[in-house]
Amino acid sequence: MKNPLTRVLLKVVARGFYQEHTGWLISLFLVVFVNFFWTRVPSQNHLTEAQILENGFRLVLLSVSEPIGVAALLGVCFVYSLKSWNYVAGRLKSVDVQFLAYSSNALPWRQQVTSWSVVQGVILLPVVVLCLYAMVIGVIFHHWLVPLLLPVYLLLLTVTGAAYYTRLLNDTVVKPDKRAGLTWARNWPKPVFSLFLYEIIATKRVTYFLTKGASAASIALLLLAFSDSRTDVRLAGMIALCCAVGHFILIFQASEFELFYLPFARNLPYGRGQAYGQQVLLYGVLLLPELVWLLAAGGFRTGLTAAGLLLSVTLLLRTLLYWTGQHMTSYLRIVVGLFLFLLLANLFALTGLLALGSALAAGLLLYRYR
Repeated sequence: MKNPLTRVLLKVVARGFYQEHTGWLISLFLVVFVNFFWTRVPSQNHLTEAQILENGFRLVLLSVSEPIGVAALLGVCFVYSLKSWNYVAGRLKSVDVQFLAYSSNALPWRQQVTSWSVVQGVILLPVVVLCLYAMVIGVIFHHWLVPLLLPVYLLLLTVTGAAYYTRLLNDTVVKPDKRAGLTWARNWPKPVFSLFLYEIIATKRVTYFLTKGASAASIALLLLAFSDSRTDVRLAGMIALCCAVGHFILIFQASEFELFYLPFARNLPYGRGQAYGQQVLLYGVLLLPELVWLLAAGGFRTGLTAAGLLLSVTLLLRTLLYWTGQHMTSYLRIVVGLFLFLLLANLFALTGLLALGSALAAGLLLYRYR
């Protein structure tokens, strides 16, 4: 351990990992390791010494001789590695280890990966011991393939983790803002309502596509479940409600974006009606694929009613945040309760009234709390 970086990383990262996960590691040892090292049966009187020995090693033999056992052993190693990667990635964001981003990066990339490999190897010691034991038993009972592959697999996990940590540290120093990459949009018009749409393009693309994927999945599942009622306004209302509630993460992030990046907008000469209109424009664009689909697939009257319900419920979910504030737990409870109430009311063919009532409730909340 002559490398100073390795010594520092062992003290800062590896020691902290074992201190934080002591209980979890003890549970793993009791549940997996004890049974893995020796398995006993209730009665061994009818077995020979060789059979008793083989039976005791049955679990570890399964991990080196049968595909299911091999997959289970490799899976345990991979899950443990994921746990360690998640811990170290979070640890590197802590304030007390920020010095690593400005000291270790002065070393060559290869030296950084080498130091991190030692640290990752120390973190993986429990599964390394497990795999070494499996390899020894495999050699004794002449199962050669897995004992030869396990070192390669463990080395791959170690080097992958080391490269991941090195990349994290090197990216923390020089990392341009994602918004700076929108050079193509510099000359585009940017009214106040559209700013969150640019934020989605810059930093929230994954959330946006996951939300749209969830909307598409909910539409497909509802159409499959109620294939005989595709022209029923209640089915269109159910689809609208599912799509609106499916966007609650983006709605929450839009409120957060407004609080942190657009506080100046409160001083602009906008009345409450103009503020409501800006919300309509923002969520009209955000929900454009769903609105177009409802209008095209449901017919003019049914589609228009469902589209109105979708937009009004989304506005209601947004204005609820003026009342609850940025508290996800309480907000999520209200969203679930509101969804169940609207879903039940929609079953009584009150889709049009729900759309109008939601729009009015959103306007009242904005008027009262904004």
